[in-house]
Amino acid sequence: MMEFLLVLIFPVVAFLVVGLLGRRLGDFPSAIITVLASSLSFLFSLYAALQAIKNPVHVPLYTFILLQSKPLELGLLFDTLSSVVATLVTFVATFIFLYSIGYMRNLFGQWTYKFYAYLSFFLFSMLLIVLSDNLLLLFFGWEGVGLASYLLIGYFHEQRKATNAALEAFVMNRVGDWLFLLGILMSFITFGSIRYQEMWEKAHLVDPLMLSWACLLLFGGAVGKSGQVPLHTWLPNAMAGPTPVSALLHSSTMVAAGVYMVARLHPVFEASDTALKVIVLVGSVTALMAALAATSHTDIKKIIAFSTMSQLGLMFIALGLKDKLAGSFHLITHAFFKALLFLAAGSVIHTFHHKVHDIYEVGGLRNKMPVTYLSFMVGALALAGVFPFAGFWSKELILGRAYEASFGIGVLVSVVSVLTAYYIFREGFVMFHGEERKGGAHESEGVMILPMAVLMLGSVFAGFGVWWYGSLMGKEVHIHGDTVVLSLVIALVGIGVAYGVYVRRWLSAEELYRVLRPLHTTFREQFFTERFYHKTLAGGYLLWSKVMHQTVETLLIDGVVNGFYPLFRSVGGVINLLQRGKLNMYVLGIYAGLALLVLITILWR
Repeated sequence: MMEFLLVLIFPVVAFLVVGLLGRRLGDFPSAIITVLASSLSFLFSLYAALQAIKNPVHVPLYTFILLQSKPLELGLLFDTLSSVVATLVTFVATFIFLYSIGYMRNLFGQWTYKFYAYLSFFLFSMLLIVLSDNLLLLFFGWEGVGLASYLLIGYFHEQRKATNAALEAFVMNRVGDWLFLLGILMSFITFGSIRYQEMWEKAHLVDPLMLSWACLLLFGGAVGKSGQVPLHTWLPNAMAGPTPVSALLHSSTMVAAGVYMVARLHPVFEASDTALKVIVLVGSVTALMAALAATSHTDIKKIIAFSTMSQLGLMFIALGLKDKLAGSFHLITHAFFKALLFLAAGSVIHTFHHKVHDIYEVGGLRNKMPVTYLSFMVGALALAGVFPFAGFWSKELILGRAYEASFGIGVLVSVVSVLTAYYIFREGFVMFHGEERKGGAHESEGVMILPMAVLMLGSVFAGFGVWWYGSLMGKEVHIHGDTVVLSLVIALVGIGVAYGVYVRRWLSAEELYRVLRPLHTTFREQFFTERFYHKTLAGGYLLWSKVMHQTVETLLIDGVVNGFYPLFRSVGGVINLLQRGKLNMYVLGIYAGLALLVLITILWR
């Protein structure tokens, strides 16, 4: 069993070693330890996956507490889903960690070792989510990725936008985490257990109303973690953190946790039609809203962040339509090309010394940065769902399932896919084509190019594993000719519009923005949800706090306290006269007291 535990042990050891000794070791040795630990974790994850594919492996860890005279045993579960996702997480994380050596060099003084310690803790927490066999251990990892994201998003703590983004992510996720915690309690009340195996077995035997409440509360936690409406505004703002954090956050950790949790408990969610309908609704609204927002933003990383929100929405749609295979497989392929897109975007930002963040500040980079250009375009083709790239296979499954379930949902997924192809190629064409707007660009160093090259291979070939993955999940994969054609048409339409507007300039983008300004503003403001949260809710709370401070606290509480102060001071002054430290005065007082007592006794008789 030790070889299975090593999957978790390596990252946590790296976190402790780098966190405690990193200042003495230095930044580069700390980075090497972090990369080495994640590499070893990947190798043992791969070994565990090969073992668990044949027979699931349960690794008991600790008897935590007695619940209703029954021990709650914490353990790890290595089965097809958890093993494949753990292998994916460690693989992608390893190359993001390697990339960060070049990206973070000389970027933030001499304290970068902390950054690598946080990365290892992030990886450990995500693996805890993936490999846990019960909701309590999953919750420990759930909170761990929340803490790690707070530390990493706000890593540039000298920048106000970074600290604000970290605080917003922390607060938004706390809302979801409270719902998730209540969901765990409701699950225990409903099932009498929070172990997955027992929950799966009892899913169709418990009270349907209680089951629905448990599922909805658990999904509320997923909404927060995966940046879905209405707990979505933190996700694009989290781009204030370093690019390797954005790549890790959006590809294989944190935001993937919500989708993974629903996939992990899918037999339970399948038993609640109410929960499934809510999941489809939330996923649909988020997928469309985020895609529209991405068409209007110009920040290099925020466009990709909105893409993540949208793609997670598609995964939730698939899961809500009872297609665990499509939802989880898109989670796997998405990790490759989303990490690749972020690393390519980071390469552009890095070459301009982190002073450029708007796509319209750069242009004509394809000749100056050929590897970065190729990386971004491969990632864009995969995201758009162009054959034979990885995104094509997983999106085709979702699109086919959507049309099987409902024509309306199918149309919505189609619209989202057209917008996806448009906005990602809009970003690529503006940055890499056209005239050069800013000089000094050059290709990134080898330690940053190698991870992009590896992730390019994953973005091209990962989708071909769909039949293998389907057989592991016990479901036959059907690729339908009509949806294949539709997927290609959708991608080509979106790419064609972007090409016509931003390369061939058949239409003026500036004129379109001017004519469609109201829509453009609405999309850019995320239908004014962010403004509502920041200005109305947060601003209203601060205003209410100020009013309460000036009235209740200052006038009432402080007024009462300050009003009694003179009285207490006077009484204290009188009492103080009796405490002068003179023995003769104390003796005189004793005699006077005794005389008074004798007088009272005589008069009383």
